[in-house]
Amino acid sequence: MKTNYKSLPIKQSGFALFLVLIMMIVIAFLVVATMQSTSMDSRTSANDSDHQFALQNAQLGIMAAEELISGWPAAITSEDTRKFFSCNCKNGLCAANDIQPSEAISKLATVENCSSLPEVWKRQHVFTDSKNDPSIQSSSSETKGGKKYRYVIEYLGPDKTAGTGIYLFRITAKGWGRNESTTSLVEENIQAALYEKY
Repeated sequence: MKTNYKSLPIKQSGFALFLVLIMMIVIAFLVVATMQSTSMDSRTSANDSDHQFALQNAQLGIMAAEELISGWPAAITSEDTRKFFSCNCKNGLCAANDIQPSEAISKLATVENCSSLPEVWKRQHVFTDSKNDPSIQSSSSETKGGKKYRYVIEYLGPDKTAGTGIYLFRITAKGWGRNESTTSLVEENIQAALYEKY
């Protein structure tokens, strides 16, 4: 059977072209939306990874502070060598808020008499990572390896309920991620058995 081409309509309406154009626009929107979602997911994942790195660095600061505290009994041989916890956190040793010096004095440490103090991380220059920052920083070898942290130690006094030589401290550490704007702050109260040598 032979088709008669003259019987087919010659007039083109262009509806198929319009339909294909609409489908291409919809597909383009789907591709762009998927790419943006993937890009957002990868940025979120990178930010979360950097925050976890900052948290690990802050925890390294807590461990470094615990190690420093554990060595104090050997270094304190008289009343003159006791640790001094000041209002402005000199040498990373901070007077704690609401702790009376008369209650905190011991063979291990003395505390400066301060009126009202804010939380340690809100005090002037603390954790600013500047030359005026009184907090104790990670060593230069650690910082080169990406482990950047700072910490301060607050003395809460002897633990009178636990017995002689038991002291309470609050350690606050701040860690930085690979991105300088990513930080993590960790605070921990510890009870340390430090038996004085004198």
